[in-house]
Amino acid sequence: MSSKMIVSSRLLSKPCAAGLLFAWLGFLYVPCFPAVMPPEPKKALTTAAQVRALSEKEARGAITTHLRGVYIGEADPEGIAFVIQDETEGIYVQGPAALVTGLTRGDLLEIDGVTDPGGFAPYVVASDIRKLGRAPIPEPKKVSLAELNEGQLDAKWIEITGIVRSVEPKTSADNAGPPPGTRYVSPLAASSPGADPKVKMKLASGSAHVVVELNGELNPADFVDAEVRLRGLCFNLHNRTRQFVKPFVQVPRGVGVVIERPPPVKPFDAPSRPVASLLQFDQLTEKHGHRVHVRGVVIHHEPGAALWIRDHDHSLRIETIQGEALHPGDEVEVLGFPALGNYSAVLEDAEFRKLSSQSPPLPRVLTDVSSALRNDADLVQLDAQLTELRRFPDSVALTLAWHRASVRAQLHFRENTPMQADWLVGSVVRVAGVCSVKTDEAGPLGGLWEPHSFQLLLRSPADLSVIQAPSWWNPERVVWFLSGILTVAVGVVAVVVYGARKRSKDQEHRRAMAETEFTAILSERNRLAREIHDTLSQNLGAISVQLELARTHAAEISAAARTHLATAHKLARAALTEARDSIWNMRSHVLEQGDLGEALESILRRMTDGTGVIPTMRVDGDRRRLPPVIENNLLRIGQEAITNASRHAKPAHIEVDLKFDRRTVRLAVADDGVGFAVESQPSRDRRSFGLVGIKERAELLGGTAEITSIPGKGTHVVVTVSV
Repeated sequence: MSSKMIVSSRLLSKPCAAGLLFAWLGFLYVPCFPAVMPPEPKKALTTAAQVRALSEKEARGAITTHLRGVYIGEADPEGIAFVIQDETEGIYVQGPAALVTGLTRGDLLEIDGVTDPGGFAPYVVASDIRKLGRAPIPEPKKVSLAELNEGQLDAKWIEITGIVRSVEPKTSADNAGPPPGTRYVSPLAASSPGADPKVKMKLASGSAHVVVELNGELNPADFVDAEVRLRGLCFNLHNRTRQFVKPFVQVPRGVGVVIERPPPVKPFDAPSRPVASLLQFDQLTEKHGHRVHVRGVVIHHEPGAALWIRDHDHSLRIETIQGEALHPGDEVEVLGFPALGNYSAVLEDAEFRKLSSQSPPLPRVLTDVSSALRNDADLVQLDAQLTELRRFPDSVALTLAWHRASVRAQLHFRENTPMQADWLVGSVVRVAGVCSVKTDEAGPLGGLWEPHSFQLLLRSPADLSVIQAPSWWNPERVVWFLSGILTVAVGVVAVVVYGARKRSKDQEHRRAMAETEFTAILSERNRLAREIHDTLSQNLGAISVQLELARTHAAEISAAARTHLATAHKLARAALTEARDSIWNMRSHVLEQGDLGEALESILRRMTDGTGVIPTMRVDGDRRRLPPVIENNLLRIGQEAITNASRHAKPAHIEVDLKFDRRTVRLAVADDGVGFAVESQPSRDRRSFGLVGIKERAELLGGTAEITSIPGKGTHVVVTVSV
């Protein structure tokens, strides 16, 4: 009996021990699971480096900040902002005027606030600012102008050196207003009458440039071409996607500019240099970067922009904003900073003085392509065949065939500049103009930068004269002549050619009649558009204004009357919009401003702007102007197809493809919208009317129109016309 009890007790003891073991393990394991507790509040940021380290998303959370630092200087003349620096780095701070007013350089500040993502880097919006006393200004970070352009020094207290390129007063036009997101705006902006005067200084070192803004007034003669050292706050200009554009430096109030090396007292008295010596290696001469003095005879001048001169053997492009007009033959002396242009040296930030006048320089006659590439910025002359002429509102673009090369030339119009009637494609012309050499973007081979082409800038219409008018016996007419001889010799071919000619003449006759009819229709449309604009549109506008004025007295009338007035005003605005759309559809002014491709692209952008639809425009082939009847009808076909797609198809993409072949032009408009069954389209549907109009216009031109659409897969309209 006892043995049984002993056995049973042992059996009972094992589960008890196991239970105790599991209980002990559970006690040890429980702390591994965190208790459901409310999150701890975020600790305040106490250094500028902590704020600067935040991501845009983190900074947008308005994290509490508690900073202590030295006031370095004002940051944004358009807002209430400044920069402080603590033991880590500098930080941009904004605050209300009541807190910011009265702060000066060297104030030791304690600032409470919250973070803000800013437009480029995080900064602090202050809610409380306390002065703790005075503290020494920290030593600035010495950086090069090249380091400034790396974009990593925003809101930094820096020291830079360089050569002064220009000094100009800062005007109201230079103020773009406070940056996006600015919470506090100064009652005394930099452009206001009571603000302190400011100047812009352009500082350069090698190929790097930076604009420095200073308080006060500076005499340019004391600084231009001087080597200076200055301290200031670096800020980065940026775009709306928080991307770095370029830096600028703002010198705080009371901080001056140290002149390390003053400019020459009488810079025009310095010996003039040959143009050919600019940017050349010479260890005995002045280092590159300072102004040089050159002399020459004026080739061409665009006042306020650029000047071209020639000395004994070479020519030079000079960039200057000086407005005094010069003429070819004027002898001038110039002070400017050498830099590399497209291929050869140019002078930037230049000023000039007129010395005398003489005969205009003669152009250098080019014999081959290599001779042109040796005369960059010089006045040159060549005989070539005019292969293309395109007219624009303010210029003419020419393409010349010369020694198996294609040369581009351009003439900018001045007011009331007459065009020469004998400028015809196919003419042999003599062209004089300023040569501009172009180079490849690829790196040079063996240190030699090889040019690959050149362009010409014509000074006036007198720079192009016609040597030989286009021959009547052009290749096309020769082909027709030989075809006629072959037709007489071979009777069968003669019959075929005769039939083809007859059909061609009939087609041309029909097209001529259609063009005459279209011209009359277009004239009537324009007349109706003018009538609608001058009568209906103006009256609707006046009605809308009167209804709006009546609504201002809405408190004096009943609620029902106010409702009727609102409805009438809405209907008047809608009718005015429809009238303006009708005027735009009736007139083809878009073709007056460019060719068919540009007009279609304008309509495509107009219909898709602000809709989220992605537009694509492609033009292939030999782009050229077409007869008016073809251009206008193709424009209306494209307009109707684009309108149908944007208003009814709900597409993500609309593609317009205009292809010029030798004998045909093809217009295709495709979308990836909802599509539809063409055969089941209701006859009174707006889209159905549009499809009928597309087919009718295509038939009028003697062409074809193919319209395909699949529900859910979009619509494709293709019109092909012979030209």
